[in-house]
Amino acid sequence: MTSADSLLGYPPSNIADREQCPAWVARIMAGETEGAPQRGSATQQELVASAKRYVSGRSGMRIRLTDVARALHVSPVYVTEVFRQVEGMPLYRYALRQRLEHAVRLLPGYQGNFSELALELDFANHSHFTTAFRRAFGCTPAAFREKARRVCGNFTSSASQRVETQNRSVAEHPARPVSA
Repeated sequence: MTSADSLLGYPPSNIADREQCPAWVARIMAGETEGAPQRGSATQQELVASAKRYVSGRSGMRIRLTDVARALHVSPVYVTEVFRQVEGMPLYRYALRQRLEHAVRLLPGYQGNFSELALELDFANHSHFTTAFRRAFGCTPAAFREKARRVCGNFTSSASQRVETQNRSVAEHPARPVSA
């Protein structure tokens, strides 16, 4: 396990085919989040909660520290320091974790192209997405999808169905050539 793995807080995903769905996957699929121990003042905790709402309200969009700070009417340095103090991790790592958890919810039912999914999740490309996913979960998105379908099938989230419907409508668009 690398230091990035432990900072994201996920155990490696060496799921045997006949094991039960790991609790951390079930938690993500259910949309639950693990709260960090409450640190800092009430004002600092509210600032962090506002930053989290800002990040979660913009899934698939590029999140810039300056935009978060501007939305919260504080300096980028202040939001960075307070977020790290209260959450125990930097804001950028929290945003990455949110995108990866979103990927976990989408993957079991996702039939589309991983390059398109990577871009939808605001990764630079398929390679960047695969590398971040492997560091966090110990396997590639494709391997996770196959394992999740076998082991955690009953935890397929509605988010993957919504993305599939959107991707199908793009693929069936009359302006897009259909391959034979």
